[in-house]
Amino acid sequence: MPQLATRNVIGQDGERRQVTALFVDMAGFSEFASTADAEDLRDWLDGFYGQGREIVEAGGGEVTEYLGDGIVAVFGLARAEEHAARRAVEAARSIVTLPGLVRPDGQAVALRAGVATGEVATRPPGRGGGSLPRMTGMVTTLAQRLQSAALPGEVLIAPETRDLLRGALSLSARPGTMLKGFGVLTVYRVEPDMATGAGPHPSQAGRPFIGRLSQRGRILAATDRPCLLVGPAGIGKSTLAGTFMPADRPHAVFQADALSSGEGYAPFRQWLRALSGDGSPTVETLTRRFKGLDGDGILGLALVLGLPEGGALLTRLASNALRDRIEASLCHAIRAEVPKGVLLFEDLHWLDSASFGVLRQLMQDLEPERHRLLMTSRETIKIHRHLSGLPLEIIGLDAFAPAESRAYLDAFGTAELDQATRDDLIRHAGGVPLFLEQLVRHAGRRNPAAGEIPATLSDLLTERIDAAGAARPVLLQASVLGRSFPQRLLEELAAPQPDIPQMLKRAVAADILQPAGPGRWSFSHALLQRAAYRQLLRGTREALHARVAELLQGRCADLPEAGPALLASHQCRAQLHLPAAGSYLQASRQALLHGALADAEEHARAALTMCAQAGDLPGATQLEIAAQTALGSILMQSQGYASAPVRTAFAEVLRLASEDSSDAGNGAALFGSYSHAIIAGNREAADDLARLLDDAARAAETRLLPDRVEIRLAAEAAANCGCFYAGEFRDQFARIARIRALYDLRRHAPMITQYGMDIFAAAQMFEVPARVFCGETAQLTALIEETDAHQAALNIPLMQPYALIWGSVPLHAAGRTEEALARLRRGISVAAEQGAGFWGLIGTCWHHVIDPSRSDNPEGRAVFRHAIDMLRGIGALIGLPYFTAHYAAALARAGEVPEAFALSRAAVEEGAASRLLCWQAETLRLHADIARRLGQAEDAARGLAEAVALADGQGARLWQLRAALDLSAIPGDDGASLAAARSHFPEDASLPELRGHRVVLAG
Repeated sequence: MPQLATRNVIGQDGERRQVTALFVDMAGFSEFASTADAEDLRDWLDGFYGQGREIVEAGGGEVTEYLGDGIVAVFGLARAEEHAARRAVEAARSIVTLPGLVRPDGQAVALRAGVATGEVATRPPGRGGGSLPRMTGMVTTLAQRLQSAALPGEVLIAPETRDLLRGALSLSARPGTMLKGFGVLTVYRVEPDMATGAGPHPSQAGRPFIGRLSQRGRILAATDRPCLLVGPAGIGKSTLAGTFMPADRPHAVFQADALSSGEGYAPFRQWLRALSGDGSPTVETLTRRFKGLDGDGILGLALVLGLPEGGALLTRLASNALRDRIEASLCHAIRAEVPKGVLLFEDLHWLDSASFGVLRQLMQDLEPERHRLLMTSRETIKIHRHLSGLPLEIIGLDAFAPAESRAYLDAFGTAELDQATRDDLIRHAGGVPLFLEQLVRHAGRRNPAAGEIPATLSDLLTERIDAAGAARPVLLQASVLGRSFPQRLLEELAAPQPDIPQMLKRAVAADILQPAGPGRWSFSHALLQRAAYRQLLRGTREALHARVAELLQGRCADLPEAGPALLASHQCRAQLHLPAAGSYLQASRQALLHGALADAEEHARAALTMCAQAGDLPGATQLEIAAQTALGSILMQSQGYASAPVRTAFAEVLRLASEDSSDAGNGAALFGSYSHAIIAGNREAADDLARLLDDAARAAETRLLPDRVEIRLAAEAAANCGCFYAGEFRDQFARIARIRALYDLRRHAPMITQYGMDIFAAAQMFEVPARVFCGETAQLTALIEETDAHQAALNIPLMQPYALIWGSVPLHAAGRTEEALARLRRGISVAAEQGAGFWGLIGTCWHHVIDPSRSDNPEGRAVFRHAIDMLRGIGALIGLPYFTAHYAAALARAGEVPEAFALSRAAVEEGAASRLLCWQAETLRLHADIARRLGQAEDAARGLAEAVALADGQGARLWQLRAALDLSAIPGDDGASLAAARSHFPEDASLPELRGHRVVLAG
C-alpha cells in the first residue's frame, strides 16, 4: 500500500486544473517570412511577442509557448482564476486588435485567435528539467483548431468557454464548423462591442432570505404533512428551511453526507454524538438523557453508535425485529430531545436506506401539532423509492427572477456597485442564490484593473481553495475525507505537518471550513469540498485514499467513523479492489444484522463490482463466491426463496465453486447455497452442492488445514439434511453419529456467524422427528431435553423459533398432542416477536396439521391456504406437498371432496417429482383417504400399498403402520401389510390415535 508520510505529496506530481487556453496566429506569415531578413524577422517577432506577453500577463495569464508567428497562453494554470475564461477572451481580442502593428515592409498585420476551456493535468515548474510541457490535455489543440477556423481579425471561442462567460460578452454563433480531430461544432465569434466590468466592491458576510413567498406559504399551509424542498445545489433550500428554525426554538438537523451514504443511520449517529457534548456518548449518558427508553431501546441507540454494549441485540433479535427496535429507539430519542419543534433532514439524495426507514417511521407517527418535518434534496428518485405512499408536500425551488436577484444583492449591502456591475453579477449567477452569495463575498479580491466578475462557481471555489495559502495542501487532503471529517484522521493523513489546528483556523477564517462538533470539521459547502478534490491528480487521489484506508485499519481504527462501509469507500477509490470487496462484504453483513436489507444488498453488489474489477487476482473468485452468496441470502429475505434474482445468485455460486470445488474457503458459501436449494425443493442442485462440500472437506483434510473439522461438519450437516428430506433415514443416523463425534460446543458454536446456523442444533432438529418416524419413540423425551439444553447453552435467540416449532413435530407424531401444541404456540410467538416471517408461516401450517379442528371452518381453511400460498410464493417448496395434502383433507371433511381429490393428487405428483420423499408416504395416505371418500376404493388401495412399500423401504415404521391400518380397512385386504407393520413394534408400544382409534400393539 502506498505510504504518504509527508505533506509534499500534494502537488509534487502536479494537479488537475480547468484552464482556458489562447492561441494567436498571424495570417500570411509564411509568405512574408520567406522574403524577410532573418535578423529583421527575429527583432520584429520579439517585439510582437513582447506586446502579446504584456497583454496576457496583465490579464493574469502566462505565455507557455512561442510557435513561429504564434503565441500560446494559458489562464488559470498556476492559480485558479474565477474569471479565467473572460480574461483569456479579452486578451485574445486585445492582441488581435493591437493598434499600429505592421510588418517591416509596411503592410498591416492580420491576426486571428482561438480560445478554448478544458481540464488539463499540470506539471510543477521545472519538472523534467524544463523540457516537458507545463500541462497535458487537448485544450491547447482545440484553441489552435479554432484559430485556424477564424478569419483575420476574428476571435473564435469553444462552446465550453462561451458557457463560462454567462452572457457577459456579445457573441454570434457559427454552427457547422469543422475542426480537425473534434468534428463539427457550433463555435462562437466574439463581437467588437465587448462589455467590461467595473471596480470591486467590499465582501459582505451573511446569507439573506429573499423572496420564496409562495414556497414559504405552501410550507405554512401544509400543517398536516411534511414538506420536501427540491432543487439543485445552492438554490436556497437550506436557507428557506432555516427560516422555520430560529435559534430560540427547539429543532434538530439531520445532515446526510456523500461519503457516509453507505453507513446505516449515519445522520442519527452524528446527531447522537453531538448531543453528548464531547462527541463520545456512552450507555450511561444515553440512559441519563433518554430516561423514557427501556433497556433494549438504549441498546438500540448504542448499536447505532457502534458501542460494544449494543452487540447484545444482535444475538437476540432477528434482522426485521432488530431494525424495528432501532427505528423505534431513534424515533423515541428524537421526540424526547425535541418534544415540540422543527425536524430538518438535509440532503436526502445522500441518505442511506436504513435512515430512510427511521424517517418513514417519523413521518407515519407525525403529530402536526407538535412537530414540523422539513426535508431537502437535489432530486426525488430516492424519495419516490423510500417514501412512497406517505403524504408529502413536494416544493420545488427555481432560480431567482431578476428582481429577486437584485433584492438579494441589496441585502448584501452592495449599493455602491454601479448598475452595469450589478447586472453582470446577476447574469453570471443565473438566479442561483449561492452563486450570487459567493460572487459578492469574494468580489473584493478581484484585480481592479481587469474589472471582471467571476464566470463560474467552479472556478470561484477553486480560487478560494488556492487563496488559502499555507492551508491549501491540508484542504486538498481533507477533501479526500469527504465533506465532514474528524480532525484526528486529517492530522494522521497530513503528518508530519505539526500545525494542523492553525491551518484549520485559517480555513475557517476564509469561510472554507466550519466546526461540525467536537473534533470534527466540515467544508462550508459540498461544492467547496468537490472543488478541492478535483484539483488532485488521479494518482494522488488514489494514494491518499489508500493511506486513509490504512489509517482506518490501524492508527485510527478506534474512530467512530472507522466502519467497513467507509473503509470500503476509500479502498474503492484507491483502486484496491479486493480489499474493497472484503470490506463491502463486511458492511453488507453489518447492515443485514441491523435489518437494513437495502443497504446490505447495495454493499453486496458493490463487492461484486470490486471483484469484477479485480480480474484474475488471487482470491477474487473466493470473494465473488462470498459476495454472490451474501446477495442471494439477502434477496431470499426481501424477494423470496425462489425469485429469479435469488436463483441467479446461487447459480453463479455453484458455477464459480465448481471451478475449484477443492477450496475449503468455499465452505460457507456452498453451505448457504445448499440451504437455499434444499428449502426450494431443488434436490438436483442440493445434491451437487453437497458433493462439492464433501470435496472441499476432503481437500481440507488432505492438506491438514486448520478449519478441516469445521468444513467436515458443514459437509455432514448438509448430507444429514438431504438424507432426512429424501427419507433416507438410516443414512441420516450415520451422518448424525459423525456430527456428534466431531462437534465441540466451545470450538464450533462460533460457526453460526459464518454458516448462518449452528451445525449441531440443525442435526438435532432433523434427528428427533426421524427417530419418531422410524418408531423409536422411547428416545423422544431425552432427545427433546437434549435439544432444549443445547439451545440454552448456545443462547442464540435467532434459533429459538426453529427449535420450538420444529420440536413440536415429533411430539405430535408420537401422540403427545398437547405438549406439541404448547411448544408450537411458543415458537410462533417468538417468531412474531423477532419478525421471523418464514417461521411464522411454517408454524401456521403445522398448527393446522397438529390441530385439524383449526381448519374445520372457512376462515381457518383460508388462513391455512394463505400460508401455503405464501410459502410457495417465496419459493419454500420443501414441505408443500405434505401441507397441501392436509389442506385437501380439511376440504374433504367440509364436503368439498372433488376439489380435495384434485389437490391431493397434485400434491402426490409434486412430492414424487421432487424426490424429497420424507413425507411422501403420509401424503399418499392422505390422498388415499380422499379417494375412498370419492368412492374410488381401488385407487385408494393402490395408493396405500405404495405408501406401505415406500415407508417400509425407508424404515419409517410409523408411516408404514398408519398406511397399513388404513389399507386393512378397505374390503378385500388380507391384513398382511398390517401384520408386517406391527411386527416392527414391541407388544407394549403405544402410538397416536389413527382414524379415531387408539392403536395398542400387543400380540
